[in-house]
Amino acid sequence: AIAAEARAVHGPGGAASDPDLKAVLEAALGRQYDILLPLGRGGMGAVYLARERALERFVAIKVLRPDLAAAPESRERFRREARIAAQLAHPGILPLHTFGEVDGIWYFVMGYVRGESLAARLRREGALPHAEVRRIVVELADALDCAHRHGVVHRDIKPANVLLDADGGRAVLADFGIARLLDGDDSL
Repeated sequence: AIAAEARAVHGPGGAASDPDLKAVLEAALGRQYDILLPLGRGGMGAVYLARERALERFVAIKVLRPDLAAAPESRERFRREARIAAQLAHPGILPLHTFGEVDGIWYFVMGYVRGESLAARLRREGALPHAEVRRIVVELADALDCAHRHGVVHRDIKPANVLLDADGGRAVLADFGIARLLDGDDSL
């Protein structure tokens, strides 16, 4: 049912369809996860909806494109994104469950937010009611406050990186790929 809902929200092939990358991911993680469908694609890789077999829950798996995984700087940037996300525990920040590498496939497993991005919602509906905009901004400000208290600046706040939970409507901040650690050595 979740996969059908995701197809309805994200389209028949998800936001991106790359059978080769999905096959590689299934080969690397297929014993732990059922890889269901692509949810999105970014500059560094793709995100897939999966079902974690042991805990019987839906998760999102972000995988670094194999061509980028060959470059040490890309692997370090991907690892850095996972380390930053792992520091942050807040209901308005997408949780990171695990990070790893199997047979040259670099991935991390995150919570799955059943719903859609703010970008998709704005495309579908246009302007949102003022009360809802206020609620979303307050929730995001609270999530960003948590990140800032942990020394993290997101640096990529945009509607595509805000997920809207279909169950409660909560705004959840995602994608810390270009985040900056305030006290860290940061060359991005």
